[in-house]
Amino acid sequence: MKPSTLPFRALATAVVACALLALTGTAAAASGPRYDVPHGFTRCSHAVAWHGFFKWASQQGTDCRGAARFMRRYAARASGPSMPRHVDGYRCRIHYWRDEAGDIYASRHVCSHGRVTVRFYGMV
Repeated sequence: MKPSTLPFRALATAVVACALLALTGTAAAASGPRYDVPHGFTRCSHAVAWHGFFKWASQQGTDCRGAARFMRRYAARASGPSMPRHVDGYRCRIHYWRDEAGDIYASRHVCSHGRVTVRFYGMV
């Protein structure tokens, strides 16, 4: 290989890699929420709250009854215009999925307090 072609090949490889990453990210974002249980978490398939709106829970550092109890307390505070980010000492991160019109149709909540983490989805 000629030394003069090395920079071109490196640039071409970088452009192709960036394009593939962009396409992969777009495809993943378009597919919407996907129920996943991260390593170290336990699936709590029976934990639901707010008439089934909050579901698909998993937990780490507690048990499924504790996760369901927290989800019910969270649901009791979720009556305002936005989802709460602090409930009973838990700090929550929320990711929203929107449709083409910009309306929210699903959310993933990751709420942690010390070593306890409860993950659940809000979705109709």
